[in-house]
Amino acid sequence: MQPVSAAQAVKVYSCPGCGGQVAEGTAHLVVWRADGVLGDAADLAARRHWHSSCWKVH
Repeated sequence: MQPVSAAQAVKVYSCPGCGGQVAEGTAHLVVWRADGVLGDAADLAARRHWHSSCWKVH
């Protein structure tokens, strides 16, 4: 997991937690698996951008 500050958030993403948009300029989290069977590169490629509040209830 890696936090993204509002200043670093330069794209719009879809949050898998709520299905809504993580708007440009919104601080959020980038989350990926660290134990996938296909290896680290595949885990990183499958990373997702979550609203911080959605991740907390996940």
